[in-house]
Amino acid sequence: MTKNIKITTEYITLTQLLKEENIISSGGQAKYYLMDFPVLLNGETENRRGKKLYNHDEITVDGENYVISLADNADEMIAATQEEKAERAAAAKKTVRNDRIKAQKAAVAKERKEARFAELRKKNGTRAGGFGRSNQGGRGAGPKGPGSWNSNR
Repeated sequence: MTKNIKITTEYITLTQLLKEENIISSGGQAKYYLMDFPVLLNGETENRRGKKLYNHDEITVDGENYVISLADNADEMIAATQEEKAERAAAAKKTVRNDRIKAQKAAVAKERKEARFAELRKKNGTRAGGFGRSNQGGRGAGPKGPGSWNSNR
């Protein structure tokens, strides 16, 4: 007996067919099912779970025959899906552009901040990362550190 599978998109994958017909319970099982059980697509053995099944394709699974056919309003639904896809792509492009602009603004602000701090350090005679310690005067009076701790001089 041949079972008609109505689709509302341009194609479905072999995994989607197997899940829709309750042959497998999850997409992860498709790989192992196809290794263990032969599936025929238009009379030829098919073992790719992501194989796209189009209108008028004939699939044989476990002795059951399936024929892919478009639903009555499939053309409208396909057009609507393509429009949505184009809108999502435009929105993603806009988001990427906005993120790039934000990154550029942040880089400019960072440069300004660094330049302002460099100017303050130069004006106050401090060094970078020194938290206000002066560049003048060297290291201080006398040696510091483990070498000087044990000497009695």
